[in-house]
Amino acid sequence: MLKFIPMNENDFLEFWKIAVDQWKTDMENAGLMEKNTSYEEAEKYTEKILPKGMNTTGHKMMNIFDDDKKIGSIWFELRERVGLKEIYLWDIIIDEEYRSKGYGKATMSLLEEFAKNEGAVRISLNVFGSNRIARKLYTKIGYYEAAITMIKYL
Repeated sequence: MLKFIPMNENDFLEFWKIAVDQWKTDMENAGLMEKNTSYEEAEKYTEKILPKGMNTTGHKMMNIFDDDKKIGSIWFELRERVGLKEIYLWDIIIDEEYRSKGYGKATMSLLEEFAKNEGAVRISLNVFGSNRIARKLYTKIGYYEAAITMIKYL
């Protein structure tokens, strides 16, 4: 049975390194960050979102477990936006060996259950255009595109 278990400090540090590195790569590939951006520069930007690390108010850093085996990690925030209580999904990482086995969909279902229990009326997220697998999953489970960033380099 899938469940969220709060990260400890070591879990968070391990997750944070992977999350920042992946975000940096995604931002570079999307043309939203210079290709030669250092990890430290990327980390400074993301630290603005989590000024107190895993203890930042409203943010939840969880490990995803299937019974007793860790299959990934998730970072989300419970917040109010335009008068609506929502969960904002900042990041979800399903460990490589557990991908394409239904864990992404199951994790999103568990997040929906968590959101409802917290009184949230929606879940929102950002996904990079190049992440076709995630976009397909989100569309399949009922998410829709609310805004699209478009870029043209001159």
